[in-house]
Amino acid sequence: MMNKRLINFLFKIDNITEHWKSLLIIRKSITILFPFILVGVYVELISDAVFHKHGFLNNIYHINQWLPGFKIFSRYFTILDLSINGVISIALTFLIAEITIQRTSKNELVAGVTAAFSFMIMNFNRGILGHTSNHETSWFLEGNLGYSGIFIAIIVGLVTGWIFNHFAVSNTDKGTGREGLFEQRLSLATQIHKTLKPALITLAFFGVFSCIVSFLIKLSANGLLSNPLEFSFTGYSLVLGSAILSLMLNNFIWLLGLIGYFDFNNINSSNMVQNLEYAIQHGSSWGAPNPISLHTLVDSFANIGGPGMALSLFIAIIWRSRDKDIQIIGKTSLLPSIFNVNQSPLVGIALLYDPLLIIPFICTPMVSIIITWSALKLNFMPPSVYPVSETTPGFLAGWLGTGGTWQAFLISIINLLAAVALYLPFVLLHNYFESMRKGGATNEV
Repeated sequence: MMNKRLINFLFKIDNITEHWKSLLIIRKSITILFPFILVGVYVELISDAVFHKHGFLNNIYHINQWLPGFKIFSRYFTILDLSINGVISIALTFLIAEITIQRTSKNELVAGVTAAFSFMIMNFNRGILGHTSNHETSWFLEGNLGYSGIFIAIIVGLVTGWIFNHFAVSNTDKGTGREGLFEQRLSLATQIHKTLKPALITLAFFGVFSCIVSFLIKLSANGLLSNPLEFSFTGYSLVLGSAILSLMLNNFIWLLGLIGYFDFNNINSSNMVQNLEYAIQHGSSWGAPNPISLHTLVDSFANIGGPGMALSLFIAIIWRSRDKDIQIIGKTSLLPSIFNVNQSPLVGIALLYDPLLIIPFICTPMVSIIITWSALKLNFMPPSVYPVSETTPGFLAGWLGTGGTWQAFLISIINLLAAVALYLPFVLLHNYFESMRKGGATNEV
């Protein structure tokens, strides 16, 4: 039972987010995109886990050896994966701009198209301007057109909508019926009169901003907000705090739509190599020279299912949530999350529909890392040193990474259950607040 003052405070915060216009616009946009996001997630799951030569299921069942046309299937799902997940931010910025002005004018489609062009301007590959070799170089930063560009997509969409709301000419022509609408759509002069000014302002604004950024950094605007961070701590007293802070910061900036800026796989690579060499020489990872590092703490034990222990989040949602929308998110997200496949957008949708979950989303790494650190410090289990497939189920990654020790599997399950326990009170609070809003509060919390 939480303190009543704390519950009232959280209820006020929850109500603010429920009526925050920008958040509602983003939520509506992602709701429209959800079917495509869901298709993209399962396409990536099949592509990476089944039809990739290092995929987890392919490694177990050797699908490439007995399935006719394996390479054709692999190419097919790769095309779908890149064509959906690789351009999702363009669709998002279009929808956000369109929805932002829906209530104020009839120029929403033009605003959406303008936002899409502006987003591409923001992701122009400025490095190509000084490129003199004959090798092909992309005009745009494709990596930012997918989920890594969500933050910029949101900003561009909202700013574009604001500009159109303030500078577009109001729609005074009210054609009657379908014929009137058809005539209005065909009027080129009218369309230019209404939308040219805000479109030019928007494109000019983002063009100038992008040009300024090009003098500051070589990458896109995302680079102004976050760059890949690396940590190199070897002392036991520093690595625990570093792991907690870095993972909490990773989850926080992920909430902003800045996805993929922490790569824990490449942290302390020299320590990882030393551990692997030791394990190969001795046939076991027990006694490895670098048992505690960001890699051994985070990689296999503190990101089960994705950022914020996403698998635990979806389990808690399926188990106790009464919200039908969140239930749909939890049920459709569970399988991809098990295989650590592109769970990020689905986690984002869940948090968008229940902002209370942001608190445990940021805090769960602290508990998971402390549990893992304690197990390593007490020599209860060996460090995870063996490489595993990216699509390996999170709760098996530690077990496989340590060479199959039961202790590592137990710690993974404990971390998973502890994270579920942290998420549950907030899922129940969401149920409680929803019932309060409907005028029939219960005493469940």
